[in-house]
Amino acid sequence: MKKIICPLLLAVATASLHAGAGLFDSFIIVRTASDTYYDVGAVSLNPDFQGSSLGSFDASTDNLQLGGQTKTFKNDGSDVTSASLQYRIWQVSESGSFTGFGYTFQIDSVGGVGGDQQWGSDVAGGNSTAYYTSNLLSGLSAGDYTLEVFTQITTNGINADSIIYANNGTANYEATFTIVPEPGTFALVAGLLGFIYVAIRRRVA
Repeated sequence: MKKIICPLLLAVATASLHAGAGLFDSFIIVRTASDTYYDVGAVSLNPDFQGSSLGSFDASTDNLQLGGQTKTFKNDGSDVTSASLQYRIWQVSESGSFTGFGYTFQIDSVGGVGGDQQWGSDVAGGNSTAYYTSNLLSGLSAGDYTLEVFTQITTNGINADSIIYANNGTANYEATFTIVPEPGTFALVAGLLGFIYVAIRRRVA
């Protein structure tokens, strides 16, 4: 059977191959009781970050931190100078500024391909110890939240944009989580309800 190659797809593939710089295989590391790798612009056996529920947490006792890893390529005089994770947390509607979390350069010539490099906060390459953001639950009150992230790199601007994003087609990647009331809050509410019930019974009687 004769293969038919779509000219548009061929043009897109060729443009990607000859782009000055870019990033691929990006992952977010979510640290709670243990570490879980999520795909953001990668295709692997890891769960997708987009649309995930990270669970329910007690902000007074639990932990939620972020780390990550991404791979980059460069050619035609381009150079990748940094890589980072950008994140923000919001309720109901998108709001607030993003916080940057820088990656460390880890590995050169990834997979034996010259120009391909790996950056991240996990244990790989020159990183003997993993590092993460501070606890994102700190200061949050009970309720439902969205954690929005994207990855970006900076370049020398030669044959490439000075900032390049892996951002889900500008929509970014979003996962959700819930902060539950502290046990003391439950006890307080239960006590108040009990007091109200007794007061009503007495009034009726």
